Amino acid sequence: MAPPKSTASPAPASLIRGGRNRVADSLYEWCRKNYDFGYVFTQEELLQSNIIPNRDINVLLTSVQHLVVSHLFKLHDRQGGTIGWELIAQEKAQNYQNLSRDEQMVLMIVEGAGTSGIWTKTIKWRSQLHARVLERVYKLLETKGLIKPMKHVKNPGRKMYILAGLEPSEDATGGAWFSDGQLDVGLLQFMTRAVEMHIANQSWATVEPDGLENQPPSPGQKRKAPADSFEDHGDEGSKTAKTAEGQKGKASKYQPFDVGYTNYPTARTVTKHILEKQYITTILPQNAVAQLLEVMVYDGVLVKMLRSPQGDEFPDDVSTNKVAMYRSFKTPAELRAQYFVQGGKTSSHERTRKAAYRKAELEEVGRGGTSEVPCMQCPAFDICGDGGPVNVVTCQYFDQWYVQVREADREADVAKHPAKDKARNKEIDAAGKQKENERASSKIEIELDDD
Repeated sequence: MAPPKSTASPAPASLIRGGRNRVADSLYEWCRKNYDFGYVFTQEELLQSNIIPNRDINVLLTSVQHLVVSHLFKLHDRQGGTIGWELIAQEKAQNYQNLSRDEQMVLMIVEGAGTSGIWTKTIKWRSQLHARVLERVYKLLETKGLIKPMKHVKNPGRKMYILAGLEPSEDATGGAWFSDGQLDVGLLQFMTRAVEMHIANQSWATVEPDGLENQPPSPGQKRKAPADSFEDHGDEGSKTAKTAEGQKGKASKYQPFDVGYTNYPTARTVTKHILEKQYITTILPQNAVAQLLEVMVYDGVLVKMLRSPQGDEFPDDVSTNKVAMYRSFKTPAELRAQYFVQGGKTSSHERTRKAAYRKAELEEVGRGGTSEVPCMQCPAFDICGDGGPVNVVTCQYFDQWYVQVREADREADVAKHPAKDKARNKEIDAAGKQKENERASSKIEIELDDD
Protein backbone atom coordinates (compact mmCIF):
# COMPACT_ATOMS: atom_id res chain seq x y z
CA MET A 1 0.00 0.00 0.00
CA ALA A 2 1.54 3.32 -1.02
CA PRO A 3 2.11 5.95 1.69
CA PRO A 4 -0.35 8.85 1.71
CA LYS A 5 0.72 11.97 -0.15
CA SER A 6 -0.90 14.42 2.30
CA THR A 7 -0.11 14.96 5.94
CA ALA A 8 -3.44 13.45 6.96
CA SER A 9 -3.19 10.12 8.76
CA PRO A 10 -5.63 7.23 9.30
CA ALA A 11 -7.94 7.56 12.23
CA PRO A 12 -6.96 5.71 15.39
CA ALA A 13 -10.10 3.60 15.10
CA SER A 14 -8.68 1.88 12.01
CA LEU A 15 -5.40 0.76 13.57
CA ILE A 16 -6.38 -2.88 13.84
CA ARG A 17 -8.73 -4.50 11.39
CA GLY A 18 -8.82 -8.19 10.71
CA GLY A 19 -5.59 -8.78 12.67
CA ARG A 20 -3.67 -6.22 10.66
CA ASN A 21 -2.16 -2.89 11.63
CA ARG A 22 -2.84 -0.43 8.85
CA VAL A 23 -0.54 2.23 10.30
CA ALA A 24 2.26 -0.33 10.60
CA ASP A 25 1.70 -1.44 7.00
CA SER A 26 1.82 2.15 5.78
CA LEU A 27 4.92 2.85 7.85
CA TYR A 28 6.70 -0.20 6.42
CA GLU A 29 5.82 0.81 2.83
CA TRP A 30 7.17 4.31 3.44
CA CYS A 31 10.41 2.92 4.87
CA ARG A 32 10.81 0.41 2.01
CA LYS A 33 10.35 3.03 -0.70
CA ASN A 34 12.64 5.66 0.80
CA TYR A 35 15.44 3.57 2.33
CA ASP A 36 17.43 0.45 1.58
CA PHE A 37 17.01 -2.77 3.51
CA GLY A 38 19.33 -2.84 6.49
CA TYR A 39 18.93 0.83 7.35
CA VAL A 40 18.42 1.48 11.09
CA PHE A 41 15.75 4.07 11.89
CA THR A 42 15.54 6.28 14.93
CA GLN A 43 12.31 7.21 16.65
CA GLU A 44 12.47 10.75 15.29
CA GLU A 45 12.96 9.58 11.70
CA LEU A 46 9.84 7.39 11.94
CA LEU A 47 7.80 10.27 13.38
CA GLN A 48 8.92 12.53 10.51
CA SER A 49 7.33 10.13 8.02
CA ASN A 50 3.93 11.76 8.67
CA ILE A 51 2.42 8.26 8.91
CA ILE A 52 1.89 8.26 12.68
CA PRO A 53 -1.38 10.10 13.59
CA ASN A 54 -0.63 13.33 15.44
CA ARG A 55 2.93 12.04 16.05
CA ASP A 56 1.49 9.93 18.85
CA ILE A 57 4.26 7.97 20.58
CA ASN A 58 1.89 5.23 21.73
CA VAL A 59 0.67 4.64 18.17
CA LEU A 60 4.28 4.56 16.96
CA LEU A 61 5.30 2.00 19.56
CA THR A 62 2.28 -0.15 18.75
CA SER A 63 3.07 -0.07 15.03
CA VAL A 64 6.77 -0.74 15.53
CA GLN A 65 6.00 -3.64 17.90
CA HIS A 66 3.71 -5.12 15.25
CA LEU A 67 6.51 -4.91 12.66
CA VAL A 68 9.02 -6.44 15.10
CA VAL A 69 6.69 -9.37 15.80
CA SER A 70 6.24 -9.79 12.04
CA HIS A 71 10.08 -9.74 11.66
CA LEU A 72 9.86 -6.77 9.30
CA PHE A 73 11.72 -4.65 11.86
CA LYS A 74 14.66 -5.73 13.99
CA LEU A 75 15.66 -4.05 17.24
CA HIS A 76 19.13 -2.51 17.47
CA ASP A 77 21.02 -0.76 20.25
CA ARG A 78 22.39 2.62 19.21
CA GLN A 79 25.13 4.75 20.67
CA GLY A 80 24.03 6.88 23.56
CA GLY A 81 21.72 4.25 25.01
CA THR A 82 18.90 4.68 22.49
CA ILE A 83 17.32 1.99 20.36
CA GLY A 84 16.71 1.72 16.62
CA TRP A 85 14.83 -0.48 14.17
CA GLU A 86 16.44 -2.15 11.19
CA LEU A 87 14.41 -2.50 7.99
CA ILE A 88 14.10 -6.16 6.97
CA ALA A 89 13.05 -7.48 3.56
CA GLN A 90 9.77 -9.40 3.34
CA GLU A 91 11.60 -12.45 1.89
CA LYS A 92 13.68 -12.72 5.07
CA ALA A 93 10.66 -12.12 7.27
CA GLN A 94 8.86 -15.06 5.69
CA ASN A 95 11.59 -17.41 6.92
CA TYR A 96 10.38 -16.86 10.48
CA GLN A 97 6.78 -17.78 9.78
CA ASN A 98 5.47 -21.03 11.25
CA LEU A 99 8.55 -21.38 13.47
CA SER A 100 8.54 -21.98 17.19
CA ARG A 101 10.15 -19.60 19.63
CA ASP A 102 13.29 -21.74 19.93
CA GLU A 103 13.60 -22.08 16.17
CA GLN A 104 13.22 -18.34 15.66
CA MET A 105 15.85 -17.67 18.32
CA VAL A 106 18.41 -20.00 16.73
CA LEU A 107 17.70 -18.65 13.25
CA MET A 108 18.20 -15.07 14.45
CA ILE A 109 21.53 -16.02 16.06
CA VAL A 110 22.75 -17.73 12.87
CA GLU A 111 21.56 -14.82 10.76
CA GLY A 112 23.40 -12.36 12.98
CA ALA A 113 26.71 -14.16 12.32
CA GLY A 114 26.50 -13.25 8.63
CA THR A 115 28.97 -14.80 6.20
CA SER A 116 31.40 -15.73 8.97
CA GLY A 117 29.15 -18.49 10.28
CA ILE A 118 28.76 -19.39 13.94
CA TRP A 119 29.96 -22.22 16.15
CA THR A 120 27.32 -24.47 17.73
CA LYS A 121 28.91 -23.90 21.12
CA THR A 122 28.35 -20.16 20.70
CA ILE A 123 24.72 -20.77 19.70
CA LYS A 124 24.20 -22.83 22.84
CA TRP A 125 25.73 -20.13 25.03
CA ARG A 126 23.60 -17.36 23.48
CA SER A 127 20.31 -19.26 23.37
CA GLN A 128 20.70 -21.07 26.71
CA LEU A 129 18.89 -24.06 25.19
CA HIS A 130 19.52 -27.71 26.03
CA ALA A 131 21.77 -29.68 23.68
CA ARG A 132 18.99 -32.08 22.71
CA VAL A 133 16.64 -29.21 21.94
CA LEU A 134 19.30 -27.57 19.79
CA GLU A 135 19.94 -30.76 17.83
CA ARG A 136 16.23 -30.99 17.05
CA VAL A 137 16.14 -27.33 16.02
CA TYR A 138 19.18 -27.73 13.77
CA LYS A 139 17.62 -30.67 11.93
CA LEU A 140 14.31 -28.86 11.47
CA LEU A 141 15.93 -25.66 10.17
CA GLU A 142 18.14 -27.67 7.81
CA THR A 143 15.09 -29.58 6.53
CA LYS A 144 13.32 -26.30 5.78
CA GLY A 145 16.39 -25.04 3.94
CA LEU A 146 17.00 -22.11 6.28
CA ILE A 147 20.51 -22.97 7.56
CA LYS A 148 23.34 -25.21 6.39
CA PRO A 149 26.54 -26.57 7.99
CA MET A 150 29.90 -25.09 7.03
CA LYS A 151 33.59 -25.65 7.67
CA HIS A 152 36.10 -23.05 8.79
CA VAL A 153 39.68 -23.43 7.59
CA LYS A 154 41.06 -22.07 10.86
CA ASN A 155 38.88 -24.39 12.98
CA PRO A 156 38.17 -27.49 10.86
CA GLY A 157 37.06 -29.55 13.86
CA ARG A 158 34.25 -27.20 14.87
CA LYS A 159 30.65 -27.73 13.81
CA MET A 160 29.36 -24.45 12.41
CA TYR A 161 26.23 -23.15 10.71
CA ILE A 162 25.42 -20.35 8.26
CA LEU A 163 22.26 -19.13 6.56
CA ALA A 164 21.38 -21.29 3.56
CA GLY A 165 21.29 -18.31 1.18
CA LEU A 166 24.78 -17.04 2.07
CA GLU A 167 28.24 -18.05 0.90
CA PRO A 168 30.95 -18.22 3.58
CA SER A 169 33.44 -15.37 3.65
CA GLU A 170 36.96 -15.77 2.27
CA ASP A 171 38.30 -15.71 5.81
CA ALA A 172 36.20 -18.79 6.59
CA THR A 173 36.74 -20.76 3.38
CA GLY A 174 40.38 -19.79 2.85
CA GLY A 175 39.70 -18.28 -0.55
CA ALA A 176 39.85 -19.73 -4.03
CA TRP A 177 42.69 -22.13 -3.17
CA PHE A 178 40.61 -24.11 -0.65
CA SER A 179 37.94 -26.71 -1.32
CA ASP A 180 35.64 -27.97 1.44
CA GLY A 181 37.95 -26.45 4.04
CA GLN A 182 41.04 -28.20 2.65
CA LEU A 183 43.87 -26.68 0.61
CA ASP A 184 43.52 -27.81 -3.02
CA VAL A 185 47.14 -28.87 -3.57
CA GLY A 186 46.52 -30.15 -7.09
CA LEU A 187 44.97 -26.87 -8.24
CA LEU A 188 47.71 -24.86 -6.55
CA GLN A 189 50.53 -26.85 -8.21
CA PHE A 190 48.89 -26.71 -11.63
CA MET A 191 48.27 -22.96 -11.50
CA THR A 192 51.75 -22.30 -10.11
CA ARG A 193 53.30 -24.04 -13.11
CA ALA A 194 51.01 -22.25 -15.59
CA VAL A 195 51.65 -18.83 -14.04
CA GLU A 196 55.42 -19.39 -13.81
CA MET A 197 55.64 -20.38 -17.48
CA HIS A 198 53.55 -17.37 -18.56
CA ILE A 199 55.70 -14.96 -16.55
CA ALA A 200 58.90 -16.60 -17.86
CA ASN A 201 57.72 -16.09 -21.46
CA GLN A 202 57.18 -12.39 -20.67
CA SER A 203 60.41 -11.94 -18.69
CA TRP A 204 62.99 -12.81 -21.36
CA ALA A 205 63.64 -11.57 -24.89
CA THR A 206 63.81 -14.40 -27.42
CA VAL A 207 66.87 -14.44 -29.69
CA GLU A 208 66.66 -16.36 -32.95
CA PRO A 209 69.11 -19.31 -33.27
CA ASP A 210 72.35 -18.28 -34.98
CA GLY A 211 72.49 -21.38 -37.14
CA LEU A 212 75.49 -22.96 -35.48
CA GLU A 213 75.94 -26.64 -36.14
CA ASN A 214 75.15 -29.02 -33.33
CA GLN A 215 78.32 -29.81 -31.45
CA PRO A 216 79.02 -31.81 -28.31
CA PRO A 217 78.59 -29.52 -25.29
CA SER A 218 81.66 -28.32 -23.55
CA PRO A 219 82.35 -29.46 -19.97
CA GLY A 220 81.15 -26.10 -18.72
CA GLN A 221 77.69 -26.67 -20.20
CA LYS A 222 74.91 -28.93 -19.06
CA ARG A 223 74.24 -32.06 -21.06
CA LYS A 224 70.86 -32.25 -22.77
CA ALA A 225 68.58 -35.20 -22.32
CA PRO A 226 69.25 -37.97 -24.86
CA ALA A 227 66.89 -38.32 -27.78
CA ASP A 228 65.20 -41.35 -26.24
CA SER A 229 64.18 -39.39 -23.12
CA PHE A 230 66.46 -41.39 -20.76
CA GLU A 231 64.96 -44.62 -22.06
CA ASP A 232 64.33 -46.60 -25.22
CA HIS A 233 60.58 -47.04 -25.42
CA GLY A 234 59.59 -46.13 -28.96
CA ASP A 235 59.50 -42.83 -30.79
CA GLU A 236 57.24 -40.96 -28.37
CA GLY A 237 60.08 -39.90 -26.08
CA SER A 238 62.23 -38.92 -29.06
CA LYS A 239 59.50 -36.64 -30.38
CA THR A 240 59.16 -35.03 -26.96
CA ALA A 241 62.87 -34.29 -26.78
CA LYS A 242 63.00 -32.91 -30.32
CA THR A 243 60.10 -30.53 -29.81
CA ALA A 244 61.00 -29.45 -26.25
CA GLU A 245 62.37 -26.13 -27.50
CA GLY A 246 59.86 -25.68 -30.28
CA GLN A 247 62.41 -26.44 -33.01
CA LYS A 248 64.19 -29.52 -34.22
CA GLY A 249 67.92 -29.42 -33.69
CA LYS A 250 68.05 -25.75 -32.66
CA ALA A 251 67.22 -24.33 -29.22
CA SER A 252 65.83 -20.87 -28.60
CA LYS A 253 68.12 -18.46 -26.80
CA TYR A 254 67.01 -15.87 -24.27
CA GLN A 255 68.44 -12.66 -22.94
CA PRO A 256 67.15 -10.27 -20.27
CA PHE A 257 65.39 -7.04 -21.18
CA ASP A 258 67.13 -3.71 -20.79
CA VAL A 259 67.20 -1.94 -17.44
CA GLY A 260 64.02 0.05 -16.91
CA TYR A 261 61.76 -2.34 -18.79
CA THR A 262 58.21 -1.89 -17.44
CA ASN A 263 56.11 -4.43 -19.33
CA TYR A 264 56.64 -7.35 -16.99
CA PRO A 265 53.42 -9.17 -15.98
CA THR A 266 51.28 -7.80 -13.16
CA ALA A 267 48.52 -9.43 -11.11
CA ARG A 268 45.99 -7.86 -13.46
CA THR A 269 47.60 -9.17 -16.68
CA VAL A 270 48.18 -12.63 -15.16
CA THR A 271 44.51 -12.85 -14.14
CA LYS A 272 43.46 -11.83 -17.64
CA HIS A 273 45.73 -14.50 -19.13
CA ILE A 274 44.23 -17.19 -16.88
CA LEU A 275 40.69 -16.19 -17.86
CA GLU A 276 41.54 -16.19 -21.58
CA LYS A 277 43.27 -19.56 -21.50
CA GLN A 278 40.53 -21.10 -19.30
CA TYR A 279 42.92 -23.37 -17.42
CA ILE A 280 40.15 -24.20 -14.94
CA THR A 281 36.37 -24.10 -15.04
CA THR A 282 36.04 -21.79 -12.03
CA ILE A 283 36.96 -18.11 -12.09
CA LEU A 284 39.95 -17.03 -10.03
CA PRO A 285 39.61 -13.49 -8.68
CA GLN A 286 42.51 -11.09 -8.98
CA ASN A 287 43.15 -11.08 -5.22
CA ALA A 288 43.61 -14.89 -5.31
CA VAL A 289 46.12 -14.56 -8.17
CA ALA A 290 47.91 -11.80 -6.24
CA GLN A 291 48.19 -14.12 -3.23
CA LEU A 292 49.70 -16.84 -5.43
CA LEU A 293 52.23 -14.40 -6.89
CA GLU A 294 53.30 -13.26 -3.42
CA VAL A 295 53.82 -16.89 -2.34
CA MET A 296 55.94 -17.52 -5.44
CA VAL A 297 58.04 -14.46 -4.60
CA TYR A 298 58.48 -15.77 -1.06
CA ASP A 299 59.54 -19.18 -2.45
CA GLY A 300 62.22 -17.55 -4.59
CA VAL A 301 60.55 -18.41 -7.90
CA LEU A 302 59.75 -14.83 -8.94
CA VAL A 303 61.21 -11.41 -8.23
CA LYS A 304 58.90 -8.51 -7.45
CA MET A 305 59.46 -5.01 -8.86
CA LEU A 306 57.50 -1.77 -8.52
CA ARG A 307 56.62 0.88 -11.06
CA SER A 308 54.21 3.78 -11.46
CA PRO A 309 50.67 3.11 -12.77
CA GLN A 310 50.10 3.40 -16.51
CA GLY A 311 46.84 4.48 -18.12
CA ASP A 312 43.80 3.27 -16.19
CA GLU A 313 45.79 1.00 -13.87
CA PHE A 314 44.92 1.04 -10.20
CA PRO A 315 47.93 0.91 -7.85
CA ASP A 316 48.42 -2.22 -5.78
CA ASP A 317 49.65 -0.09 -2.89
CA VAL A 318 47.64 3.11 -2.57
CA SER A 319 50.03 4.62 -0.02
CA THR A 320 53.01 4.47 -2.40
CA ASN A 321 50.99 4.68 -5.65
CA LYS A 322 52.94 1.77 -7.14
CA VAL A 323 52.02 -1.26 -9.27
CA ALA A 324 53.76 -4.58 -8.59
CA MET A 325 55.15 -6.49 -11.56
CA TYR A 326 56.84 -9.89 -11.53
CA ARG A 327 59.83 -11.38 -13.34
CA SER A 328 60.94 -15.01 -13.55
CA PHE A 329 64.44 -16.08 -12.55
CA LYS A 330 64.40 -18.98 -15.03
CA THR A 331 64.03 -18.88 -18.79
CA PRO A 332 61.26 -20.83 -20.54
CA ALA A 333 63.86 -23.38 -21.68
CA GLU A 334 65.05 -23.95 -18.11
CA LEU A 335 61.46 -24.35 -16.92
CA ARG A 336 60.68 -26.89 -19.64
CA ALA A 337 63.76 -28.87 -18.67
CA GLN A 338 62.70 -28.69 -15.01
CA TYR A 339 59.17 -29.89 -15.81
CA PHE A 340 60.64 -32.65 -17.98
CA VAL A 341 62.69 -33.95 -15.03
CA GLN A 342 59.69 -33.66 -12.69
CA GLY A 343 57.62 -35.66 -15.13
CA GLY A 344 60.34 -38.29 -15.30
CA LYS A 345 60.18 -38.81 -11.55
CA THR A 346 56.61 -40.05 -11.87
CA SER A 347 57.26 -42.21 -14.94
CA SER A 348 56.15 -45.84 -14.94
CA HIS A 349 59.60 -46.93 -16.21
CA GLU A 350 62.27 -47.49 -13.59
CA ARG A 351 65.15 -46.35 -15.81
CA THR A 352 63.44 -43.05 -16.50
CA ARG A 353 62.78 -42.42 -12.81
CA LYS A 354 66.43 -43.18 -11.88
CA ALA A 355 67.75 -40.84 -14.56
CA ALA A 356 65.38 -38.06 -13.51
CA TYR A 357 66.29 -38.36 -9.82
CA ARG A 358 69.99 -38.42 -10.69
CA LYS A 359 69.70 -35.26 -12.76
CA ALA A 360 67.82 -33.52 -9.95
CA GLU A 361 70.49 -34.55 -7.43
CA LEU A 362 73.28 -33.23 -9.65
CA GLU A 363 71.51 -29.89 -10.00
CA GLU A 364 71.22 -29.63 -6.22
CA VAL A 365 74.91 -30.48 -5.71
CA GLY A 366 75.97 -27.92 -8.30
CA ARG A 367 79.19 -27.72 -10.26
CA GLY A 368 82.69 -28.04 -8.86
CA GLY A 369 85.05 -30.83 -7.80
CA THR A 370 84.23 -34.28 -9.14
CA SER A 371 80.94 -33.02 -10.52
CA GLU A 372 82.96 -31.41 -13.34
CA VAL A 373 83.75 -34.86 -14.72
CA PRO A 374 81.38 -35.63 -17.63
CA CYS A 375 80.51 -38.98 -16.06
CA MET A 376 78.96 -37.23 -13.04
CA GLN A 377 76.64 -35.25 -15.29
CA CYS A 378 75.80 -37.95 -17.81
CA PRO A 379 72.12 -39.01 -17.65
CA ALA A 380 73.13 -42.38 -19.15
CA PHE A 381 75.52 -43.12 -16.28
CA ASP A 382 73.48 -46.12 -15.08
CA ILE A 383 73.73 -47.90 -18.43
CA CYS A 384 77.37 -47.04 -19.10
CA GLY A 385 79.65 -50.06 -19.06
CA ASP A 386 81.89 -52.38 -21.08
CA GLY A 387 80.04 -53.86 -24.03
CA GLY A 388 76.99 -51.65 -23.47
CA PRO A 389 75.45 -49.04 -25.77
CA VAL A 390 77.41 -46.40 -23.82
CA ASN A 391 80.96 -47.11 -22.65
CA VAL A 392 84.24 -45.35 -21.93
CA VAL A 393 85.71 -46.32 -25.31
CA THR A 394 82.99 -44.71 -27.42
CA CYS A 395 82.42 -41.70 -25.13
CA GLN A 396 83.04 -38.54 -27.14
CA TYR A 397 83.05 -36.23 -24.15
CA PHE A 398 85.65 -37.63 -21.78
CA ASP A 399 88.71 -37.17 -24.04
CA GLN A 400 87.66 -33.65 -24.92
CA TRP A 401 87.17 -32.79 -21.26
CA TYR A 402 90.53 -34.31 -20.29
CA VAL A 403 92.39 -32.33 -22.96
CA GLN A 404 90.73 -29.09 -21.90
CA VAL A 405 91.52 -29.72 -18.24
CA ARG A 406 95.19 -30.37 -19.03
CA GLU A 407 95.32 -27.25 -21.18
CA ALA A 408 93.74 -25.18 -18.40
CA ASP A 409 96.20 -26.57 -15.85
CA ARG A 410 99.09 -25.81 -18.15
CA GLU A 411 97.98 -22.23 -18.73
CA ALA A 412 97.56 -21.71 -15.00
CA ASP A 413 101.05 -23.08 -14.35
CA VAL A 414 102.53 -20.90 -17.11
CA ALA A 415 101.01 -17.82 -15.53
CA LYS A 416 102.70 -18.66 -12.24
CA HIS A 417 106.06 -20.05 -13.49
CA PRO A 418 106.64 -18.98 -17.12
CA ALA A 419 110.38 -19.88 -17.14
CA LYS A 420 109.96 -23.30 -15.60
CA ASP A 421 107.13 -24.10 -18.00
CA LYS A 422 109.33 -23.81 -21.06
CA ALA A 423 111.84 -26.28 -19.65
CA ARG A 424 109.03 -28.57 -18.57
CA ASN A 425 107.49 -28.48 -22.03
CA LYS A 426 110.85 -29.48 -23.52
CA GLU A 427 111.11 -32.36 -21.10
CA ILE A 428 107.55 -33.45 -21.91
CA ASP A 429 108.24 -33.26 -25.64
CA ALA A 430 111.48 -35.24 -25.26
CA ALA A 431 109.74 -37.83 -23.11
CA GLY A 432 106.98 -38.07 -25.68
CA LYS A 433 109.41 -38.63 -28.52
CA GLN A 434 111.27 -41.27 -26.51
CA LYS A 435 107.99 -43.14 -25.83
CA GLU A 436 107.12 -43.03 -29.51
CA ASN A 437 110.55 -44.46 -30.42
CA GLU A 438 110.12 -47.21 -27.83
CA ARG A 439 106.67 -48.09 -29.21
CA ALA A 440 108.08 -48.22 -32.77
CA SER A 441 111.02 -50.43 -31.77
CA SER A 442 108.74 -52.76 -29.79
CA LYS A 443 106.45 -53.04 -32.79
CA ILE A 444 109.41 -53.99 -35.03
CA GLU A 445 110.55 -56.63 -32.55
CA ILE A 446 107.04 -58.11 -32.45
CA GLU A 447 106.92 -58.28 -36.22
CA LEU A 448 110.39 -59.97 -36.33
CA ASP A 449 109.24 -62.53 -33.79
CA ASP A 450 106.15 -63.28 -35.87
CA ASP A 451 108.31 -63.83 -38.95
